[in-house]
Amino acid sequence: MSLSSCYHGADVFCRPEPDCCDLGFPDVDLNGSAAPTPESTLRAGLDVKTRKKYMYAKKKAFALFVKDLRSPSASPPTVRDGFTKWKCCGHEFRDLRTIHKHVAAQHATEVLQQTGSLLEESAATSLPRSDYSDNNTNASTHMSWSNHKVSDWLPDMKCYKTEAPTSESGEVLLYYSYCDISDPQWVCDWQRTLCELLHLTGKIRIASEGINGTIGGNRVSTRLYMDTMLSHPLFKQMCLDDFKRSDGGAHCFPDLRIGVFREIVPMGVDPQKVSYKETATHLTPEEFHKRVEWYLSDPQEEKDTVLLDCRNFYESKIGQFQNCLAPDIRKFSYFPNYVDQNLDFFKDKTVLMYCTGGIRCERGSAYLRSKVISSFS
Repeated sequence: MSLSSCYHGADVFCRPEPDCCDLGFPDVDLNGSAAPTPESTLRAGLDVKTRKKYMYAKKKAFALFVKDLRSPSASPPTVRDGFTKWKCCGHEFRDLRTIHKHVAAQHATEVLQQTGSLLEESAATSLPRSDYSDNNTNASTHMSWSNHKVSDWLPDMKCYKTEAPTSESGEVLLYYSYCDISDPQWVCDWQRTLCELLHLTGKIRIASEGINGTIGGNRVSTRLYMDTMLSHPLFKQMCLDDFKRSDGGAHCFPDLRIGVFREIVPMGVDPQKVSYKETATHLTPEEFHKRVEWYLSDPQEEKDTVLLDCRNFYESKIGQFQNCLAPDIRKFSYFPNYVDQNLDFFKDKTVLMYCTGGIRCERGSAYLRSKVISSFS
């Protein structure tokens, strides 16, 4: 009996980057080892509702641990000077990549303990999103964040040195966040004012279900942008790792385009009917790769599993997993129609999903679950 058939239908699990979804038991030891790890022991002790918040809590615990290691700079940051330094175990770290590697290798136990504490706090309150709901702001306990002026949520630029907006010494940020936004137009106005202040270019989509952006500018401006985003109650569930960074700058985009839309990624389905909250369980890269290895090495598993590529056909042609199912679709808005025409193919199977950055698997897995589970549960 396959993992998914135990559910009499398709449960979906997904990972943010690349997006992946898996219908089954995420805690199954794929190597056949019975020796429990501290992480597996912690997860095994969680109820189903709390387990869904595990990846959120782990990511936040890691970000908080790294944040506590910051060493404040004595002078205003510039592109040449760098932005932040971290001190830990008698060493000084000058970039996020090295401090992240150090914390992951040397302080996994402390991060795991903090993860457990966050899960306990979450269980005692409600959902993780209570951290950034309209009623929980740093500015006021009586007024919604959207009742404040846009200028209240802008960084103080007096102590920063920024280069010309046309400078090529910069970077491009790619990010998204699914969250409930009660006043998308306020967020749109705030984002436009913020980006213009920081001389950023690019495109940002805002909807009641969240935000999706790709912007470019010099490194001082992009760092200020990330810090400002993370300081807002709406986006406190995010961390620096949620911003995918690459070399570039404001010159990479012709202008700045920010608007309010029905969806932050166009799938053509009303978010009120298929919500991001119904997304599949996220897998880490390591968990996803183990599932793929298992899928490719076991003939029976290959019959019971679908490795689904959620990208457009021209992206899939660049590279894809072996034996994956890559729908011949030009746009993500064609994905629902593809699922509707192949529902029987997904019935009673484990589904592993992946895409480019994570955003499409969030809604895509929710749509697949809404069709398959409702029909075959």
